[in-house]
Amino acid sequence: MTTLDEIRTRLKNSQQCTFPLYIQEFGLELAVHKGVFSPQEFQNWRWLSENFPPVAGKSILEIGCGFGLPGLYLAKLGALSLLACDINPDAVTNTLENAARNRIQNVEVIHSDIFSNVPPQQKFDFIFWNYPSIFVAEDYECRDNLERGAIDPGYRLLNRFLSEGPEFLTESGSILLGFSSSGRDDLLSQIIVANDLSSILLASGTDPHVTQTCRIYSIRRKDLSA
Repeated sequence: MTTLDEIRTRLKNSQQCTFPLYIQEFGLELAVHKGVFSPQEFQNWRWLSENFPPVAGKSILEIGCGFGLPGLYLAKLGALSLLACDINPDAVTNTLENAARNRIQNVEVIHSDIFSNVPPQQKFDFIFWNYPSIFVAEDYECRDNLERGAIDPGYRLLNRFLSEGPEFLTESGSILLGFSSSGRDDLLSQIIVANDLSSILLASGTDPHVTQTCRIYSIRRKDLSA
């Protein structure tokens, strides 16, 4: 079975349970609705939440918020503010509901294709994306919103993310990229170099719920990397 076949199977399986799915994680009461990534099939959010750098007093932009983790956990943990966005309207609705369910008020959730609807004047200390690092050919056409959130043909979205992202950072801000060991490290390095950025591996580890190694990279402009 190819990696693409595996991800399609997992996406299909993620929609076979009874919705809404109710879970408790990190002190939060959460509901997961149909049409949104199921935390049972895609669980690297757990490791990323546990290994995120300190967020107290930080403004955060989360790309691809899904059902709300880890963003809502970081907002509750002491972040100054969270702007969460997703290309999937169902995910936006789901995260908004979970924010209200847990009375987390320092959160705004918007529908956005990466930065398309993020106010250009708004700046963030951290811009975070738990990136869908599976690689497929550039001409692959995603079949639905779930695939668009799990597959990035030709790493086109990653290129956009790293080329546009620095414009939304505060002076000392950084991009935090979740990039699993199943991704193409060579292509990630090429995109970083092409956009005159530098990267540091902040954390790397495994989780019993996932098969690949989870990693967090800090990426920023070269003139701020020292």
